[in-house]
Amino acid sequence: MPSPEEYIPERALTYSEMMNEGRKNLSDGNHQEGDDLQKRVEELERKVNHLEKVIQRQLRLGRMVD
Repeated sequence: MPSPEEYIPERALTYSEMMNEGRKNLSDGNHQEGDDLQKRVEELERKVNHLEKVIQRQLRLGRMVD
């Protein structure tokens, strides 16, 4: 059983991996792409939260009422 620090969540096999007798192709490149994607998702979530706060403030001030 791997320690929690070493745990890598299971994922679905790609088509190439399925055709390659089910062996997973986990490389540092794939892991780095996942990290980059996670950072981008977090950045976008921060931006969405900021925009929600701006809209809420505008609504409180009555500036966005049609």
